[in-house]
Amino acid sequence: MSANKWFVRPQPRPSAALRLICLPYAGGSAATYVPWAAQLPADVELIAVQPPGRASRIGERPHAEMNALVADLAAVFHEVSDKPYVLFGHSLGSRVAFEFTRQCPGFGLPPPRLLIGSGSRAPHFPSVRESVHDLPEAAFVDKLRELNGTPEEVLNNRELIQFLIPLLRADFKIADVYRATPAPLPCPLVVLAGTEDWEVTREAVEGWRELSDNGCDIHWIPGGHFFVEHNRALVLEKVNAAVARVAQAVRFERVVA
Repeated sequence: MSANKWFVRPQPRPSAALRLICLPYAGGSAATYVPWAAQLPADVELIAVQPPGRASRIGERPHAEMNALVADLAAVFHEVSDKPYVLFGHSLGSRVAFEFTRQCPGFGLPPPRLLIGSGSRAPHFPSVRESVHDLPEAAFVDKLRELNGTPEEVLNNRELIQFLIPLLRADFKIADVYRATPAPLPCPLVVLAGTEDWEVTREAVEGWRELSDNGCDIHWIPGGHFFVEHNRALVLEKVNAAVARVAQAVRFERVVA
């Protein structure tokens, strides 16, 4: 575990050539990515981002605005930006990764070598669903059930779901309100999309190609919106292939430097 509460390091690798830094989806936490650590290339270190309001930070107020979230993450990011890194985000995490990368120059931070966006429309595309965060409580819980990303035992536990609702509303407010200004990023993109994800249209997935002058590879993964959980093996296969290419390039740079 990192000394900084923002970052979870399940398996520290001090000699790693590259870091894979993962951002959670709305309502998610670093726990999604912890099992990945043992399945990455030996010279890649996993760092899972733990924003306020969840898991070990459940007592802190969650962010409800994209720029505030990005700025607070940037303020502590020096701890993990001393090595080349790849950013991965699923759903809302993809759009946080995009906005963070877009603002890196303003924070004086090096950009990622690669951004992997998963389960998300291109950040400048509108959502196909109506706003969720401001629904009455019963309708909000029904929508969470429909999205199939919150365990049924949590949804059926009134005390627990009421405890989690402030975090979920805050995350969904960012998802509902944020719309990116389209601008090419300084790194290539890899995009993972679910074949049965009704939230993300094919056009909105293809829209990611507009956001990089350095190439954008799109891979379709069998499954719905939460294929990152339900089809983990194939997701990791694609992620490992992408980060291995970046790690190889980093090693080559070290040799010729």
